[in-house]
Amino acid sequence: MLQKNLRFIGNLLIVSVLSVIIVNISSLPVYIYLITANWFTLLVSFSLYAVIIIFLYNIYKSTAELRQFDFRPWRARLNKRALLLMVIGAVVIVALAFGYDKLTAVWHITESGNERALDLLLRKNPVAMTLDAVIFGPIAEELSFRGFFFSYVLSDQYLDRGYQVATVVINGLLFGYLHSGNSLVPLAYYTLFGMVLGTTYLLSKRDIRVNSVAHMLANLGILWLFPS
Repeated sequence: MLQKNLRFIGNLLIVSVLSVIIVNISSLPVYIYLITANWFTLLVSFSLYAVIIIFLYNIYKSTAELRQFDFRPWRARLNKRALLLMVIGAVVIVALAFGYDKLTAVWHITESGNERALDLLLRKNPVAMTLDAVIFGPIAEELSFRGFFFSYVLSDQYLDRGYQVATVVINGLLFGYLHSGNSLVPLAYYTLFGMVLGTTYLLSKRDIRVNSVAHMLANLGILWLFPS
């Protein structure tokens, strides 16, 4: 049992490091926006996003198949439960965003670095960043944070509820830290954000489309309800 738990912890550490590397690579299109924003750089950025998403999808697919999970292709039919989970996940995240917005206003909490960068980019190029925040970003993040991360850690010997809960929490903390740094309230918000998506992924029986769409809908709702 001890050896099994140590192997589980080791897998968590390895996949956390790999996820940080992958997420940084996935952020390359955004760095291009920061340098300059024109039609040429947007074309380059969106083309790069397409390559990155295909790359991440294949990493996720290979890892899931290696761990012998039931991998569901993008074109597989969605059932009513999956559609319901998409909506519930998005609504819960928007509710978290509402609470976070109220807390930051009442407690005069400064924006996290991620939020300041997003606000700046939205002002510089609102159309491109809206596409980034609502489509490209969520797909790339879910393929890496949920698809690859969970497939790597939760192999067939780690399917007990305790291992699943630990994976959701650690995954959420990593997601939260990379989005907020060490600011306590933003960290708590983004950690819960990630935990909702991780839970949605597991409840959907590892259908990456469900948490990806939930993430997209949530970001769209947040941009609409809480404009900069």
